[in-house]
Amino acid sequence: MSLVDITAAMQRAGIRRLCVIAGDADWAPQQAMEWRVALSGDWLTLSDSDDFPQRVAPAALRTLLGREFQHAIFDARSGFHAEAFAALAGTLRAGSWLLLLTPPWQDWATQPDCDSLRWADVAEPIATPHFIHHLQQLIEQDPQVMLQHQHQHQHQYQHEHERAPELLHPHQPARASGLLHQHQPERASELLHQHQPERAPELLHPHQPARTPALLDLPDWHCQAPQQQEQILQQLLKMPSGVAVITAARGRGKSALAGMLAKHNQHCLVTAPAKVSTEVLAAFAGEHFHFMAPDAILAMDAEPSAQWLIVDEAAAIPAPLLQQLVQRFPRVLMITTVQGYEGTGRGFMLRFCATLPQVRYFQLDEPLRWSAHDPLEQWLSQALLFEDAIESEDGGEITIFPATSEQGALEAGYRLLASAHYRTSPLDLRRMLDAPGMRFWLAGAPENIVGALWLVEEGGLDKSLADAVWAGLRRPRGNLVAQSLAAHAGFAEAATLRSQRISRIAVLAAQRQRGIGSALVAMAQQQAEGCDFLSVSFGYTESLWQFWQRCGFTLVRIGSQREASSGCYAAMAIRALTPAGEQLQQQAAQRFARDAVWLRDIIDVPFKTTDHSQTLSEDDWPLLAGFAWAQRPYEASYAALQRLVRASPQPILEAILVQKQPLSAATQQAGLSGRKALVQRLRQETAEALIQCNTSRAEQWQQQLASLQ
Repeated sequence: MSLVDITAAMQRAGIRRLCVIAGDADWAPQQAMEWRVALSGDWLTLSDSDDFPQRVAPAALRTLLGREFQHAIFDARSGFHAEAFAALAGTLRAGSWLLLLTPPWQDWATQPDCDSLRWADVAEPIATPHFIHHLQQLIEQDPQVMLQHQHQHQHQYQHEHERAPELLHPHQPARASGLLHQHQPERASELLHQHQPERAPELLHPHQPARTPALLDLPDWHCQAPQQQEQILQQLLKMPSGVAVITAARGRGKSALAGMLAKHNQHCLVTAPAKVSTEVLAAFAGEHFHFMAPDAILAMDAEPSAQWLIVDEAAAIPAPLLQQLVQRFPRVLMITTVQGYEGTGRGFMLRFCATLPQVRYFQLDEPLRWSAHDPLEQWLSQALLFEDAIESEDGGEITIFPATSEQGALEAGYRLLASAHYRTSPLDLRRMLDAPGMRFWLAGAPENIVGALWLVEEGGLDKSLADAVWAGLRRPRGNLVAQSLAAHAGFAEAATLRSQRISRIAVLAAQRQRGIGSALVAMAQQQAEGCDFLSVSFGYTESLWQFWQRCGFTLVRIGSQREASSGCYAAMAIRALTPAGEQLQQQAAQRFARDAVWLRDIIDVPFKTTDHSQTLSEDDWPLLAGFAWAQRPYEASYAALQRLVRASPQPILEAILVQKQPLSAATQQAGLSGRKALVQRLRQETAEALIQCNTSRAEQWQQQLASLQ
């Protein structure tokens, strides 16, 4: 059967398929070109290479979302951008091939991956053997994935009068659970040879007849998605009041369904994290599409007159905003993606909706552009671990144990973290498997994971670099909390000490309130050898802070801007493990407590304030000098500036800090061009005030900071 015939049969069956082309840098594009000659189609190509003049950069794929294409090429010869690969697959309609170009099969796992520069906090690309082994295992196990090797003398497909490339794996597909890298990374080059197809020499014999892919025996595809949409639409139209939630994977038509509701009801208001993401919804709503941003709706004085509020990608809207929106409308439809390259929304929606009365849940599971039996979607779901964590009701004994990239248990740990955190994405999977400095603790048993904790090593910067970070002159990759405590809280030693940051923690919903989360944190603390402190950064809520407080953490900083993902202020807390860590913790807590009386001006959190002297002190001088003669941020200097302006008044500082003029008004009154010019003027006034307070000390600080430039 020719390649053209196979593709036509795929079209009738409503399926798409992956073909992996593994070979040298110049050989793989040549093979892709032969495919383009043999099969007509769009052949959308994602690549950073000049080998493909008509290409789209992987980072720019979002500009193509919502469109459909026939056939595509993904160039992974220099790096594998997992989110872009998943998004590209989502644009392909039934009957499409997705060609994945890779380095030679034996070299792939040991070759530096340029995509690692996005997520590994490294200066140069690193090899990613664990993730690549994972892909290679799944490619070999799936009989629906076609594999072309340059160096195994595989006969290439000819045009439709000759044979198509044969599938190298006639055995039944095995599920990948438990296979997430049982190999040790130092043996990668040796183990790569074990990835060769077991029966490849036999299958590649030039006289062997071509194999017909098993899925070609499927009956003709008839899309059932419109019927499913219509059934849910009728139920929504009859809803008297309350909240409806539609969850679905990408390509199921949830935005189209929401648009149909708007068109039928004609009194709907649409909101979303960004209007650009509502194009499909708008197309189906037609003239009855009415959009307002979430904050604009909440700023309305009068109650909205709409009968429905439709919230697209609801899990991406901060929970506090979503809570207020839901309360303002008689009926609310929330739709969100439950898995995919952008993260998962099911865990968030279930937790959020558990607090609401009258919630009805709907799920769209029939794809619109391909069959439910689609091999490409099934392979991709396993490759990027899109399936949700399995809820467990088992209340048996819980064991806390470490996990590594070589253990299959880490697969379950990732699924659990993905189900609990909306923003967990394939980028996090890549980081977990191959980035340096990652540590993991799991709760339960290897075959039944109920809790997961992810730690990232931080700190250890040399003093000169730490001082430059403190001064606002350098921001090297990584070290989220360590750098923030230096750059914002004003403790350069936080970046020189060694620490471990708790990046994510999750417990299965059915297993909560059993102390599992606290036990994971306690184990991490006990086993943090060579670390001066543990740290955590989280969206501040009273309940979350109470959890970290029970775990022995001390609050040392709250950011002045709300996080887009949570709608909460970013809080940072640490738990000391050594005398040096204890000294940092005490000093940071004391400074934070002293500043709290002023931070209430710029941070809307109910601070508990205590009596502290607000007279300009020795502790304030480094922070003020860093603002005046270096690049320390204005917000990080706010409390110290409040004390300075009362000791040595300056006109614009006094207008903003004492008279509470908005920054925009102060900028206009001073005749300045914008915020940047205003901050520069504030730095000048701070320098003048410090000189008035103590000329010799000011000169010493100015000289000291000049040496860091």
